[in-house]
Amino acid sequence: MSSEAIPEDAPIYSRLVRERGDVLTETRNVADQALRQARDALDWSGVRPAQRQDADRAAFSAFR
Repeated sequence: MSSEAIPEDAPIYSRLVRERGDVLTETRNVADQALRQARDALDWSGVRPAQRQDADRAAFSAFR
């Protein structure tokens, strides 16, 4: 809820927003930022499997 959406019949709330800031909007913004950061941190779309450099390593056996 932005301060513009506060009804005129809520003078106490309007005064608190003017004095202390719009905590609800700030909280929503911080939550959105945390969600974006978590989404970025958990994004595995750019991860690719490592490429093998040597064909012999693909057939590695400890008993060779």
